[in-house]
Formats: sequence, structure tokens, C-alpha cells
Amino acid sequence: MHLILIDGVPGTGKSVIAQRLALHWEAAGSRARWFHEREAQHPVFHFSHLHDLLAHGPDRLDHTLLTGWRALLHPPALDVLVLDGTLLNLSVGLMVAMETPLERMRQVVGTIADLLQPFAPTLVQLTYPSVEEQLRAVGERRGSQWAFAMHSLLAHTPFGIAHRPGADAHDKGHALLCAFYARQTDMIASLLDLWPGTRTTRMVGDGAWARLQQQVMADVGAPTFHPVIPPAATLLRCAGHYRGRSTGRELTVTTDGMALFLLHADGMADRLVHTTRAAYQLVEGLPAAITFDDDACFRMDTTLRNDRVTNDTFFRAAAS
Repeated sequence: MHLILIDGVPGTGKSVIAQRLALHWEAAGSRARWFHEREAQHPVFHFSHLHDLLAHGPDRLDHTLLTGWRALLHPPALDVLVLDGTLLNLSVGLMVAMETPLERMRQVVGTIADLLQPFAPTLVQLTYPSVEEQLRAVGERRGSQWAFAMHSLLAHTPFGIAHRPGADAHDKGHALLCAFYARQTDMIASLLDLWPGTRTTRMVGDGAWARLQQQVMADVGAPTFHPVIPPAATLLRCAGHYRGRSTGRELTVTTDGMALFLLHADGMADRLVHTTRAAYQLVEGLPAAITFDDDACFRMDTTLRNDRVTNDTFFRAAAS
């Protein structure tokens, strides 16, 4: 099994690139699977475990992390497994939040490296020139709910308590996140010499997204994939206002003539990614599939539930 890890700070496009990689291999006939960090079926661990993991002492955290990674010794029946944010963002991030000493981090990451060595793994680290500016941009794109959740997660950890901004600090949540990711970046730099396989670092820059994706595809040896773009008439037939049968959630499907987009009530939009299967598309960067059954409805299937995706059937409805 070919193991690929895509990692980096929030907003670097980890999930989008990881999803695309799996699609490339699937289109070439390989058994490929991408796991989003929040999926309950994640083979190592997933984001919803963080509150429990952060309540552990150092010994328990080390044991839990290594237990999760050891599960890959019995990997799923796949040719290619793509994980995003699992090693550097989550595993190292947890240890940083718990103020784990560097030497102990090296012991844990070294053990993980030994476990992964048989897979000849590939690690792609995505980064930005300015993490502080990136975090502010991500907060603006994802909204105050994301920033609040991230700050709440960190605030009561040993790192959050030790680096709590003063009473006169402006934008305390942003200041704490910046301090955390600055520390995490420093720790990662001190750990990467332990990595047993191929490793590349790519800088994410404005206006160069397509080139970055091509570079990462080349880094990991992904096969070429040219998705078929449906005719404009087909895209236009899918466009319209929809309402979920079970949830009552309202979504608008729009198109630019090349792709479809899900427009949510809060104004956020998700691009749909075409696949080799007709009428079957993926929500970009999320483990969710959209199947247009006919001109009147579509089915959304996902392995997680949040404010953007859910399991439901959506029928055409008059715009409210």
C-alpha cells in the first residue's frame, strides 16, 4: 500500500489536494481512499477525539497516539491511502498543546516513523509565507464559529494556559492561535529529520493554486487525470433552489458553465468535483458525495455532519 500524508496549517488546501489525489488514482483503476481528519472511520484517529485526547496526561496521550498509528499495521485493502493533517497538524499539534518536551516528541514521532517505514510513505508539507496572515484569512473565510471553536479547544490546554494573552491584548483568540502555530512550526522543523520516506515542502501562494496542485501530483507520482466536464445544458438543469426532506436545510445549486457549486444560507459556497461516474460528484475538500437522481432532486451522502454537509435528499423548492 502506498501511504501519502498531506499536512500543513489550516487553510493550506490539505483536504482539497488529498481528495484530488485519491480521485486521480481511482480514475487510473487503483483502489484509493482519502480520509478527512474528521471522519469517524479514520484509520488513525479523527478530530472529534481531540477533547478526550487533550484531557490525557502525557503518558496517556503518547499511548493513544501510538495505538492509533499502530492500527495501520493492519491497513485497509487499498493500493493508495491518503491522509490529511494526521501527522503534523494533529499528532504533533496535540503534543504541542500538552507542552510535551521536544525530546519526548522525538521519541513518539520516531516510533511513528518506524511504524510507517514499511509503507515507504510520502509526506507533503504545505505552508504559507506568513502563518499569522494565513490564520486571519482562514478565520475570515470560515467565520467566527471556526475561530471560536479553535480558541476554545486550545484555551484550557497546558499551552493555552501558559500562553494566555494578557487582559489588554487585542483579538485574544487570534493571538493564541498564532502563538500555537508558531510553536508547532518550530517543533515540526525539529522533527522532520526523523521522517523515513520521501518528504517535500510546498509554499502556498496567492494565485498559484493550479500550479501547486500540479507540483504535489508530481511529488507523489500521481497518475494524470482529466475529468470530463458535463455539457452546459446538463449543469443548468441541475441549478436551482433545493430543500432537504429530513433537515429542511435550504441549498442553492449554481453553475459557472464549467462546474456546479453549493451555495449555503450563510453565503458560503462549495465547489462540486466531477468524477468519472455520471451524475455523481464530490463536495470539494469534504467527504461528501452528491448524486443528482433527476431534474427534481439530489442525494447528499457524507461520513460526517456539520453546517455544510449532511445525509439527506434535497428536492426543488421555491426560493424563500
